[in-house]
Amino acid sequence: MAKRQPVEIGGVKFDKKGDALDYLKDILGKYKPEETVVEQDSIFLRQALDRHPEAQEKIGCGVASFFVRRADFSTTCFWIRRTDGTVVRFSYKSCV
Repeated sequence: MAKRQPVEIGGVKFDKKGDALDYLKDILGKYKPEETVVEQDSIFLRQALDRHPEAQEKIGCGVASFFVRRADFSTTCFWIRRTDGTVVRFSYKSCV
């Protein structure tokens, strides 16, 4: 049996990775495609994004906001709107 791996994101402590993934999935589920993520959720997403293995590439010149958009196979995912107006998607799963 796999050992639990506690995770802390932005001061929020999760007993195991699955709990952190569920939390992020719940945030994603609150938004419709093209809807901008509200400030409270954006703060948490920004802290989660810092854990992404390609964080610097995803952040680029800076994060202006987060939003939800359709991706491959009709799924939805988080997208970053950068300060220069460009957009890029990221996997919340990679942040955990």
